[in-house]
Amino acid sequence: MTRRTAILAFSLAVVIGLLLGLQSWDLALGRVERSAIAAVEEKTGFVVKGIERAEIALLPFPRISLSRVGFSQRDSALSGEAVRVRAHLRLLPLLTGRLSFDRIDLVAPQIDVSVAPGSDGVTEWLAAPLAELERLRSQSKIVVQGGSIFLRANGVIQSVVRDLSLVIDERSLNEPLDLAGSLTWRGVPTEVNLRWPMVGGSAKAALSVTSPLLKLRFDGTRSGPEEPVVNGLLALSSPSVPELLRWFGEDSRLASALGALTLSADLQLKPHEASFNNAIASLDGERLDGVIKLSEGAGGRAALSGTLAGATLDIGRLVNRLPIPAIDAADTGPLDLDAWTAREIDLRISVDAARLNGARLNDVATYLLIKKGRFETGLLRAGAYGGSVKTRLLAVSAPAGVDIKLQAGLEKVNIGQASSDIPQLGRLSGNGTFQLALDGAGRTFDEMLGSLTGRANLSVKQGELAGAAFSDLLRRAERNPAQALRDWRQGKTPFESLTANAGIAGGLLVLTEAQMNGQTYRFNLSGNASLRSRTLDMVASLASTSSALKLPFSLKGPVASPLFELETEAFVSPASGTAFPALLTR
Repeated sequence: MTRRTAILAFSLAVVIGLLLGLQSWDLALGRVERSAIAAVEEKTGFVVKGIERAEIALLPFPRISLSRVGFSQRDSALSGEAVRVRAHLRLLPLLTGRLSFDRIDLVAPQIDVSVAPGSDGVTEWLAAPLAELERLRSQSKIVVQGGSIFLRANGVIQSVVRDLSLVIDERSLNEPLDLAGSLTWRGVPTEVNLRWPMVGGSAKAALSVTSPLLKLRFDGTRSGPEEPVVNGLLALSSPSVPELLRWFGEDSRLASALGALTLSADLQLKPHEASFNNAIASLDGERLDGVIKLSEGAGGRAALSGTLAGATLDIGRLVNRLPIPAIDAADTGPLDLDAWTAREIDLRISVDAARLNGARLNDVATYLLIKKGRFETGLLRAGAYGGSVKTRLLAVSAPAGVDIKLQAGLEKVNIGQASSDIPQLGRLSGNGTFQLALDGAGRTFDEMLGSLTGRANLSVKQGELAGAAFSDLLRRAERNPAQALRDWRQGKTPFESLTANAGIAGGLLVLTEAQMNGQTYRFNLSGNASLRSRTLDMVASLASTSSALKLPFSLKGPVASPLFELETEAFVSPASGTAFPALLTR
C-alpha cells in the first residue's frame, strides 16, 4: 500500500467514525436483540422462538451475532435451531443510526421440516417451505453453513439431508428465488442450482442437479399464479436407473430391467402431471423417440404412459435383468403379483429390429400394460426368420391367487435360419408353425402348475432332424440286425412333415398325436410330460413304409437331458419272427 493510499483509507475511517459518533447509539442488548430478531423475521420468513445471547461488532465489518437461535416458519412447516446466526449490517443505514441487514448466515442449523405421512417425494417435502418463501415481499441473502434437515411425519424421521451448504440470493418484490449449494442425501453428495419465479405471468425457471447418480439440467419458464405450468427443455442422465430410483425411495421391480439412461425432452409440468414431448431416450446406448407422460392415476398411484419408437432394442437384456422367480413346484412361497403392479403403466414400443435371448426379430411392436392387480405384456407383432411371432402374458389377481393366461404363436418360421441364433433349435430345420395356449390359477407355483390347462400344436414341413439317422437304422436292421445299433445317433433324418398335438390338464402334458413322416419311414411318439417335475415318460416307434419292420424306443428322464433309447428287448426280426437281444447287445 502506498503512503497516499494509506492516508486516504485512514481519513475515510476517521470520517466514518465521526459520523457514527454523532449518532445517538443505544447498543443495549435489548435493542440489539429486538432489531436483529425483527430483521431475521422480515428477511427470512422465520419466527424467532428464542436466543441465548446477542453480540455486535463493528470491525472488520459491522455485524450482529445471535447464539443458539430457535426459529420456525409461521405455518410451523419448518422449525429448527442454529448454533449461530450472523446478520451482516448495511453500512449506509448504519451511518444514519438504523440497523439494516444485507446477509444472514445460519451456522450449523438443525432444521425440522414437517411432511405428510406416506409422502416420499422431494417435491412434496419442499412444497411448504418454498411456499412460505414465496409469500415474502423481500428477502436478504441467506447463507446456510454445515446444516442438516430432518424430514419428519408425525415426529418420525422420513429422511435426513446432511452437509447442507446453501446460498439463497437476496431478492426484492417479484424477483425470482435463486439458490445454489451442495448437500448429501442418502449418502450421495449432490450439487444444486435453482432459479424459481415468485410471481404470476411468464418468468424464467432453471434447475441443475449434479451427483454420481444423476445429472439434470432444465431451462424454461413458469406461468400461471394459482396452478403454475412449467415448460422448457430437460436433459438428464443416470448410469443406473434402478439405483437412481432407490435414491429417491422408489424400489421398483420393473425398473430393474433398465440400466444406463439419457433423456432429453420438451418438458411440461402441470399439477399432478409431467409430459415429456419430443423425448429422446437412450437405454444402454439404444435410442428411442416418442412421448412419455407421468401422472397421478387411480387412488393417487403414479402412472406412466408413452409411445416410443427406435431402430434397435435388446428385449432379452431387459427381461433378463428382471428378478423373475424360477418356476419351481418346490417353491411354496406365495405368488406376489402386487409387487409387480405397484405402479400403473401403459407403454408401447416399436423398433425396426430387436433381439430376444439370441433370436433376431424385425418390425417389432411390443407393449406393457399394468394396473393394480393386473399385469399384461407381449408382442403385438414381430417378424422372425421369414415368418411372424405373437405372444401375450396376462396375470390377474383372483380369489384363487393369481390367474395366468399365456398365448404364443409362430407362423411359417424358418427353423434352420433360427437355429443359427438359438442353439436349442440346432437339431431341427424346416418351416414351422407353433401354437400354445395355457390357463391356470394358484397361490403358489405348485398350485399353478397343477391347475394348468391348455393345448400345444407344432407343425413343421420339409425339414431335417439332426442326431438320429432313422432311414439308415431301418436299412441296417433289415439287412444285418447285429449292426443296427451302430452309429444310428449320428447323421440326419430328412422328413416331409412333423406334427405334434398335446393337451394339458392337471399339470400333465399328454401327446394326443405326434408323428414324423419321411419317404421310407414313419415315426410316432406318445406319452406325457409332468410340468411339476419336468420329466418325460414317453414311448416311440419307428416303422418302415416298405416292410413290417418296427423299432420301439423310449424317451424318459428330465426335460433338459432325457434319454432316448432303442428298446432292444422288444426288437423282433421281420424275417425269422424271433427276438435277438443278444445279438444287438454284444
